[in-house]
Amino acid sequence: MVLGRLFRRGRKVKEGLQVPRSAFLKAKPIRNPILKWEKDKKTREIRIKVPLKTSQKEEKKKRSILDKLFPPEPRERIISLDRVGSVVWELCDGERTVGDIANYLVEKYKIMPEEAEISLSAYLNQLSKKGLIGFILPEELKDKIKEIEGAQ
Repeated sequence: MVLGRLFRRGRKVKEGLQVPRSAFLKAKPIRNPILKWEKDKKTREIRIKVPLKTSQKEEKKKRSILDKLFPPEPRERIISLDRVGSVVWELCDGERTVGDIANYLVEKYKIMPEEAEISLSAYLNQLSKKGLIGFILPEELKDKIKEIEGAQ
């Protein structure tokens, strides 16, 4: 699993990095502070607004007649999370560890701990790859990553 992707845009971490389960459960997922999000009051589902990159030329370009007839491209992409995803999103506050979130899911949804950990791990990995979350890593994991990067 690739960790810390959010705050390491310039550096690449090897895709095959294997993180020990105990260290991963101590990592603290944190939402990307650049993103805006809102919670639907009825469905309690979360919608994340992801800004899209626009070039400076596009921003300064004068709008032609055709541009006035057709709507401009959206400046943000909306990602809607389901109920469980919304619960996990709210728990990714940088204070709770992955283990804490997994335990919460076990209690709330009455699932097996292993199932919660595996599903949560896959979900957090997806959010990380999309740049929606990052991880505050425990010291033991930071040291292991430094060792691996130093050996290359």
